[in-house]
Amino acid sequence: MAEKILLIIHETPDGDTLAAATVLSKVLKKMGKSPAMVCKDLIPKPFLFLPEVSEIHHDLLFGDYDLLAVIDCGDIKRTGFADRLKKFSKTKSKTIINIDHHPKNDLHKIAHLNLVDYEASSTSEIVYELCQKMNADLDKNLATALLTGIYTDTGGFKHSNTSDKTLRIAGELLRSGGKIKTITENISLNKTVPALKLWGLALKRMHRHPKLGIVSSVITREDLTNCGATDDDLAGVVNLINTVPDAKAAILFHETQDKKIRASLRTESDSVDVSRLANIFGGGGHKRAAGFTIDGYLKTTDNVWQIVLN
Repeated sequence: MAEKILLIIHETPDGDTLAAATVLSKVLKKMGKSPAMVCKDLIPKPFLFLPEVSEIHHDLLFGDYDLLAVIDCGDIKRTGFADRLKKFSKTKSKTIINIDHHPKNDLHKIAHLNLVDYEASSTSEIVYELCQKMNADLDKNLATALLTGIYTDTGGFKHSNTSDKTLRIAGELLRSGGKIKTITENISLNKTVPALKLWGLALKRMHRHPKLGIVSSVITREDLTNCGATDDDLAGVVNLINTVPDAKAAILFHETQDKKIRASLRTESDSVDVSRLANIFGGGGHKRAAGFTIDGYLKTTDNVWQIVLN
């Protein structure tokens, strides 16, 4: 039986992957195991209130662990450790568990066990059920964390992936002491002046394609500097521009620190699958939320924005 367990959090971590991983880490510790967490990227400020976040490493030796659990990763590339995961999967006596709610992807091929539910609103919802199976005691901090994962992946229970089961689980978490006020204060209501200035730019540049019905906007590195904002301040922008009533999908293009362009895609349309578009550009995600990254930069000429490939 595995004793040393490594929990892998995906790149550009969101509330769901962080909540699911930190709760699992705490539960495993209570069981007498020795878990650790790793994420290639920095943790966004809105999620620093989650339990055990300070214990997340940015790199570790995979060979030191008996079992790897990949949390909420739409594909192996998004882990940030693709090559090392593939190597680990070929090592005898080592195990990989894939815990996720995204459509079937290349992680399924190397994982020894796939704990996946495509109907779940979030991986946090799956982890809640796993905790129930393990008779884990969820205190108010762990309940708040899991509620955070569900809250963020359902857009505050506004997205169509919010099922009656999702609301039932949310209710159970509230009864366990989960604090919705703590979540909204840190995530929904925690907007600085620089962040609001940045959001204003994104709204000012919104463009709706007349035929495709896709609403898009762009943010450059220069915009962040001029507004005094950070990458964390971009969280939620794509969800906001996705609220246009007749839009079939929304895309936010923004330049990253490593001189690339990150595209975040959202939709509420039953007839649109944004993960298919993301897959074309080497990205991934699920039907209603996806993303991809390309090498390039944003350029404007006469108020017309273009992507220039490197």
